[in-house]
Amino acid sequence: MLKKFFYQKYRKVICLFLVCIIFFSSINDVFAKMLTIDEVSSEFNKLGIGYSSSVDSVNKKLDIYLGSEKVMTFNYTDEYIEYIDRDTVLSKETAVNQFGIVFCLVGVVNSILNLSGYEDVGIAEDGEDSSKLTDFQYDTYGIEMETEHYEYGGTDDSGTWSMSGEYIRYFKMSFDTDKIDALVASGEFSKEEDKETFTDLIPTLEATNVTENSVTLYPSVSNASADSDFEVYCYIYRSTSETENYEKISDMAVNCVDGVGLVDDKLQSNTTYYYKAIVRDGDKYSDVVKVTTKGTSSDVNTSNNDNEDDIVNPQTGIFFPIMAIFVMVISVTFILLCVKKKDLFKNIS
Repeated sequence: MLKKFFYQKYRKVICLFLVCIIFFSSINDVFAKMLTIDEVSSEFNKLGIGYSSSVDSVNKKLDIYLGSEKVMTFNYTDEYIEYIDRDTVLSKETAVNQFGIVFCLVGVVNSILNLSGYEDVGIAEDGEDSSKLTDFQYDTYGIEMETEHYEYGGTDDSGTWSMSGEYIRYFKMSFDTDKIDALVASGEFSKEEDKETFTDLIPTLEATNVTENSVTLYPSVSNASADSDFEVYCYIYRSTSETENYEKISDMAVNCVDGVGLVDDKLQSNTTYYYKAIVRDGDKYSDVVKVTTKGTSSDVNTSNNDNEDDIVNPQTGIFFPIMAIFVMVISVTFILLCVKKKDLFKNIS
């Protein structure tokens, strides 16, 4: 009897223990959500950063587009998303080209943070905070990044220039919101309300080193107007009309405090362009700067190239076709010789 009672009590304890396990597992499922790639893609498209994403579920890829052009691709599984670029030869050109990659990567990070309930926390759009990501371990914080440092410099017509930064070789971020909680709890990312903005600042814009197809632009704000403890970033816009149809020439904001310039190198020769700058999140543009690119040799000497055998009389403007006259003289001479020979043969006969 006592033995039977003991076994009954034992079974009740086991049942209670199993119920507790099931209960706490369900609670954990409620608070620890695993995000999906479709959710991340949808959130990315809501950011309004100029890029769009599309899920390739067959190949497990998240493709990022700028307009209709694919600019980068992420791999993904049910647990994480990753970007791999280990084989590219690092150079000045590849470093510059990766600015857009950094911008998209920041968008993915901010999308996952938003979906994890941290809409007021994120990385700045210019990627300024992205270097912090190399300090985290994936197993604990759900994020990992490997970079390669670069430094380049030189001298051109506008003076001495230099650039340095971190080239991203590998990036990985978890869909596990528990790990994202740990990431945010680290305190490395500031809340948006703690970030000072300078929306009332009006930048100035200078254009230098104008060539046939490029110009270097330097946006700046007065240090007297801005707190020196903060960096202020500007966007630059271009148009072929002074009053309308301005388009952002780069999705990367330019630091307009430390004198960093932006090269616009997709211009047509002998063409007039108009530029203006604005502080990020601001509403006041700089004065418009007018730039006319240099003409190519073909632009300058078009008339000479088309009529290189012609000479113009500077007084009358009459063209003397030298080659035509020369051919005509030779032809007449040949005909006269033929006529004389014919007359000579007649006389002999």
